[in-house]
Amino acid sequence: MKLIKYIDISGKFDYDLYRSAQENGNKRKIDKVWASEEVVRKLSAFLKSNIRSLRFGLCHGTRRGKEQEWFSKYTDADFLGTEISETAIQFPRTIQWDFHETKSEWIGKVDAIYSNSWDHSYDPGKCFKGWLSCLSPGGILLLEHTTYHCEDQVSQLDPFGIALDELVLFLTEIGQGDYSVVAVLRNLTNEERMSKIGLAVVVVRRHGPTVDLETWRSV
Repeated sequence: MKLIKYIDISGKFDYDLYRSAQENGNKRKIDKVWASEEVVRKLSAFLKSNIRSLRFGLCHGTRRGKEQEWFSKYTDADFLGTEISETAIQFPRTIQWDFHETKSEWIGKVDAIYSNSWDHSYDPGKCFKGWLSCLSPGGILLLEHTTYHCEDQVSQLDPFGIALDELVLFLTEIGQGDYSVVAVLRNLTNEERMSKIGLAVVVVRRHGPTVDLETWRSV
């Protein structure tokens, strides 16, 4: 695992530096979409098969907001996206929000959370703990992992890098038995772009009555 730190001249965490890096990066890439509609469609089918009552979801770090658009389309649930940049207001179903923070109305009330942007975190422990706290009983967290999420890809814009197996261990430790990594989904698309970068999706579930692990179905 590798984490770049945003430090001021006194050696303390510089949140303004972090936020500036994220906003500038967002605006440079505002016309680009990382997410794949085919992958979201298959993940939507997975969620519908494994959550009895899928009503509300979050997508974190969404730039142009395609993730929440597609999840809403394919699940018939209400998906909201977060984006730290002021550009968030340009896109439907998107709010300007730092994904390290949680809203009180989200705690224990979100059926599904998705992100391919978690490598933008300055504090992955805080970030993942916050997301997990928002899951409803039986709720599911979906984290995309590719070669671009590994240690050798960290930068000022993407400060957090970790190998897939280490990510699974990290999430298991954070879950402390209340949340478990229950699957790593692969072969979600024949898209050459995603195949070349080794796309996998780590599935974390909050323990509860909504999902019986014995009845889980993959995509």
